[in-house]
Amino acid sequence: MWRCHESRVTRGNVSLFRWIACGILLAVGVVLYAYTLSFPFVFDDHIYLVNNPLVKDAGSFSFMRDFSTFVAAPKNMGLDPDLSTNFILRPVAYLTFHLNYAVDGLRPRGYRAVNIALHCLNAILLFQVLWRLLGTSQKRGDLSHVSVGFIAFGSALLFLVHPLQTESVTYIVQRFTSLGVFFYLLTILTHLLAGAASNWKTAWLWRAGSVVALVLGMLSKEEVFTAPFLLIALDWLVMGAPLKVALKRAWPHLLCLPIIPLLIVLTSHAQHGGNLTLAGAVNIVNPHAYSSYHYALTQLSVVLLYLRLIMFPAGLNLDWEYPLSTSLLEGRVLISAALIIVLVAGSWLWWRIRRTDVRCALIFVSVIWYFTTLAISSSVLPLPDLICEHRCYLASIGAVCALVCCVDLLRSRLAHVRVVRFIVPAATVVWVLALSAATVARNNVWRSELTIWNDTITKSPHKGRAWSNLGVAYHEHGKPQEAISCFRKVIQLDPRYLVGYQNLGVALNSVRQYQEAFVVSQLGLRYEPNCAPLHFNMGVSCYGLGQTSNSIQSLTQAITICPRHVLAHVWLAGIHSDLRQYDTALKHYRIAASLSPSNSTIQQMLKRTELLIRPPTPVLTLNLR
Repeated sequence: MWRCHESRVTRGNVSLFRWIACGILLAVGVVLYAYTLSFPFVFDDHIYLVNNPLVKDAGSFSFMRDFSTFVAAPKNMGLDPDLSTNFILRPVAYLTFHLNYAVDGLRPRGYRAVNIALHCLNAILLFQVLWRLLGTSQKRGDLSHVSVGFIAFGSALLFLVHPLQTESVTYIVQRFTSLGVFFYLLTILTHLLAGAASNWKTAWLWRAGSVVALVLGMLSKEEVFTAPFLLIALDWLVMGAPLKVALKRAWPHLLCLPIIPLLIVLTSHAQHGGNLTLAGAVNIVNPHAYSSYHYALTQLSVVLLYLRLIMFPAGLNLDWEYPLSTSLLEGRVLISAALIIVLVAGSWLWWRIRRTDVRCALIFVSVIWYFTTLAISSSVLPLPDLICEHRCYLASIGAVCALVCCVDLLRSRLAHVRVVRFIVPAATVVWVLALSAATVARNNVWRSELTIWNDTITKSPHKGRAWSNLGVAYHEHGKPQEAISCFRKVIQLDPRYLVGYQNLGVALNSVRQYQEAFVVSQLGLRYEPNCAPLHFNMGVSCYGLGQTSNSIQSLTQAITICPRHVLAHVWLAGIHSDLRQYDTALKHYRIAASLSPSNSTIQQMLKRTELLIRPPTPVLTLNLR
């Protein structure tokens, strides 16, 4: 009777269950994240969005027309050279940012709404992928609909509510990650639909859609490069297709693999003036010049730290303070390598022993998923930061699926024990609620620059960048003394950190502590004599101290180093105007106005100076009778 009852209920209610599950996922995602819509831009949001002219100019998307000029454009504008590199590798993600800007300018609400929608859609797509994988697999055997639903919905829900995902959702600029995962899961789902199509035309359309989704994903985030390999693994090991058939189905996806390497090679070629080297391509976004060997050694322990955060998300941090491993014989490296081998070999062995259970196959592929998707950011290709939580957004899917499959194996094995039938669902609900509460708490940390950086320095007290960003936040909130204390801490932690000297000089000048600002600028120039911001700060300090000629000299030096330094031109214009040297002042105002045409203050100063040189022509008043 139980089998008949399950079959009857399944036929009548499967479709309804799927709709209800998707509705729950959408509702939970909105509840957890909707209140963050009013939160401001933070950290790299300012660099890659708010102050990035490439996002605001629709012409940027035609960068292939003059590739070399586009690569050099940020540097020529005095901006971070990585802006063009990032844009070239992720144009689809930047297109969504541009559309946000076109619709609603620089209001965070619209950007955040898109991020939240993507996260909810990713959870729904994950549910649909797992439902189809387990529900239509040739290896399904006697796997019940209860297990299929539990694994699909449980994995999607845990992925949705996990606080580790906040960095990919609430941190606006990390849409790169969530958008890439959207296309990643869409690639898999449409590929599965192609395999189940009833005729060749439908199959061809689904497969074409899968390839399009793959290309869009590759142009959103580099980790989507791994999708073709996961397609083959899922088709072969979980769906039960022969390896040759799985390879044949995935050949159009495999043909897309050169896209990302080609973009990297072209960008590196342009960055180095036409010279192409392997080291230049590998280190295309590696300003710290970590060696690939040291970076790879460090990532052995980092990938296990990510796994710990998935299992127990305590100590989440925007800017981790993590040691660089430099020897294969370090205890942390050896233990991490051993644990990785145990995880991969153990899941493989379990699958070999229980090959008739599709859940064991899914566990093995999920482990492969976890380590494969992390391989792009956590292997031999060095990135600026040793650890970032958003990098395991995609990888966490593998970890969550493996975990939920293990829970379902336990649940079904002990289904005859009455207590277990209640404990497993109850424990799952408690865990989901706990993760949801942790997500709300973590989102509150993103409420402002002050809250996020105060949280960061408590967890990374020796990270100069964290103290520097906290100082900037205090300065922008009208708390200059607190900002000065933070910038002094930066220099104390890292005497060679130029940004610390730059920011401290700005803060000291803002409270008219010109003498100390002058000394700080001098100290910074010992490490980098050609630092335009430090010369600018020194020029402001000298003017405050009454040393006009020295001020002009320092500001001129800043412009010599960086001709597009708008503030240096404005200050020189103001000083020359005070000296009644209006022609020179007018020259600098015009340059500043051309560099920042939307700045109304500069435009007003320019007009005022033009009037001083050319007074308006008197208007004759006619005396009419």
